[in-house]
Amino acid sequence: DFGSNALTGVQFVSPSQGWVVGRREILATTDGGASWTVQDRGDLNLVSADFISSTTGWAVGTHALLFTDDSGQHWTALPEPCPLQSVHFVSASVGFAIAGGSGAQGTVTTAPGTGGVLLMTGNGGRTWQRLAAPANPQSVCFSDKDSGWLGANGNLYSSDDGGQRWTLRARGPSGAGIGPGFMTVQCAQGSAWAEDIGPGAAMSQEPHIGFHAGPADVTAIFAEQYFPHPGVTVTADPPGPYAGPISAISASMAAIVDWCDVCGDGTVRWDLATDSGQDLIREGNVTPINQAAAASFLSPSLGWVVGIVVNGTHPIERIVRTTDGGRSWQVQYSAS
Repeated sequence: DFGSNALTGVQFVSPSQGWVVGRREILATTDGGASWTVQDRGDLNLVSADFISSTTGWAVGTHALLFTDDSGQHWTALPEPCPLQSVHFVSASVGFAIAGGSGAQGTVTTAPGTGGVLLMTGNGGRTWQRLAAPANPQSVCFSDKDSGWLGANGNLYSSDDGGQRWTLRARGPSGAGIGPGFMTVQCAQGSAWAEDIGPGAAMSQEPHIGFHAGPADVTAIFAEQYFPHPGVTVTADPPGPYAGPISAISASMAAIVDWCDVCGDGTVRWDLATDSGQDLIREGNVTPINQAAAASFLSPSLGWVVGIVVNGTHPIERIVRTTDGGRSWQVQYSAS
């Protein structure tokens, strides 16, 4: 349990400037996390932030869509046609969202397992229109107004016409006794990093499979081997037994952060995927936390992870940073 005050999302746009959002606050830094300023506080219930520049961004949660064009000095509430679960903008005007649905996957995300719809805005989120999409949209991202990726019903799709049409690029595992998972996507310069999560968990492990998707092909790069995954051929293990966040660094490189529910302190594990996922470099543990909610890496050496360390029965929220590729981690923010 990440707690009622959980920090749930992080995004840095430069080595100095970034934001962290959570259920009860928005935090901002202009010095790489050495100090944090509270920009908003209350019953926000936010799950992620999406900034397209140092000034312009959105924060979204189960009952709020907030917008800023002054680096978060002021946040404006925008109307929602129905509860938005996640947003991704490619400009100050054009953005995409997943809305509605039920059967949330993951520890802190509200992204729907089933029943979601795909929306688009052309005016910065003030109004939205529905786009036709495969059944059960779960996660969406675009590199520009035309090129996008969609996770839906545990499968991966791509579009080259702004989401008007979608092409199936990879199927999640399927077969007797295997239900559809939750496919999450993160874009990077026309490519995408994707992860198919669940359903189910057993023996302190969770089924999850990582993919790298490019214009020409989609490759599975790891899978939790305890669970059957028919139709997906891969032998590499994920960083850890429970799926955590992926942070795309480039089209060919990403940080993959997992965690272990029963392994104790310092057991958030992460890999650096290079060469479009052909190589997985075991980078070790994010030592100051034992559950990870979100990550933002700007390079293989510089990154932030948001999560918790459990002290008895009380989770302590933390923001931690590495500047040396994970050899050491500094706690930059801590609150119970």
